[in-house]
Amino acid sequence: MARQRVDRAAPGREVIWSTIRAQAGRAFAVSEIALAAKANDKTVRDYCKGLEAAGYLSRLPDEEGVPVRWTLTRDVGHEAPRVRPDGTAVRQGSTTEQLWRGMYMLKDFTFRDLIETASIQISEDTARAYCKMLLSTGYLRVLQKADPVKGRIARYRLLRNNGPKPPQIQRVKQVFDPNTREIFVPGGRK
Repeated sequence: MARQRVDRAAPGREVIWSTIRAQAGRAFAVSEIALAAKANDKTVRDYCKGLEAAGYLSRLPDEEGVPVRWTLTRDVGHEAPRVRPDGTAVRQGSTTEQLWRGMYMLKDFTFRDLIETASIQISEDTARAYCKMLLSTGYLRVLQKADPVKGRIARYRLLRNNGPKPPQIQRVKQVFDPNTREIFVPGGRK
């Protein structure tokens, strides 16, 4: 079965996390969160198991005939923890987060500047491809063109900063902006 694109996906961890946080210390069951978040029970259950394993939730003692209930024990703010059902951290997306953060901080930059500001290792090809796609969808503007003869690489300026979440390049060669839920294709908006 093909994976659903993020711009068409059902509510995910961000919505589930904000629904859990809204419980304000009250115990909750999976079905309550699923209903309030308009999410699938299995998705909520798996996320709650991961949050429990990672120490964000505590499971209340089981009572016969009563669904499993949890309480929020470690609230880390509005940004949803990215964990697998076993509690290990999800690292996917870290690269784009680092590149996006660098773009925001530096304002004008080369792809190498972004690599140098990152706290993780990022390949030149990855940084170059991310800049190229954001340039083609209107997020960046070229300040100085690359000149291979002179050994100069392109310098960019961030034009479209819609929020803290990095734009995501989708397999279908378009960019999904999770801040605005808009899709941008090379040369314009979808």
